[in-house]
Amino acid sequence: MMIHVLPAVAAPTVANKDASAIPGYGIEELTWELQTAPGGPAVNVTGTIEQAFKHMKTVNPGFISDFGFDQPVNVSSLSMPLESRGYTIDHITCDVVFEWAYLVEIQTGMFYLNNIPGKPTNGPGPGNCGRISCSSDAAIYWCNDTVVNNCPQRIGLLNMGPYAELTKGQIFMTDNWNVIVRYDEC
Repeated sequence: MMIHVLPAVAAPTVANKDASAIPGYGIEELTWELQTAPGGPAVNVTGTIEQAFKHMKTVNPGFISDFGFDQPVNVSSLSMPLESRGYTIDHITCDVVFEWAYLVEIQTGMFYLNNIPGKPTNGPGPGNCGRISCSSDAAIYWCNDTVVNNCPQRIGLLNMGPYAELTKGQIFMTDNWNVIVRYDEC
């Protein structure tokens, strides 16, 4: 898959050919606005967080260490419930048609998403998902069910907290977005 880099302005949305179908949802690639270095300029990168990291290392070879991603993954940092950050859970679906993903890989993806120096944008819905993370066949999808672009101030808002112990499932928020964790080839 090709990574597209643009100055931190509007970026096109391209269908994600590598992501598996999600019944009732379309799949688009997310565009990330990421800092190139602490306090540095931002660039837009399209793809999963893993693809964005790979590209950012070509922009700034010290990107991983500059932002502390060379440190061990701290899964205890993933336990902060969504409610404590101002989000209200509508419902959680555990009996989903998706295959199981490795918990440790989902947790690693969540750790990176919590600490990323930037934010993604997901196109308008309803029924629009982007594969936000995928590593070792464990995927995290962020789905927008509103009719406008969705762009959180911090990606860490997508942390599923104690619900991340589920290695497949879907959690719905009352403000029309949801997160899916599942197996997907990557």
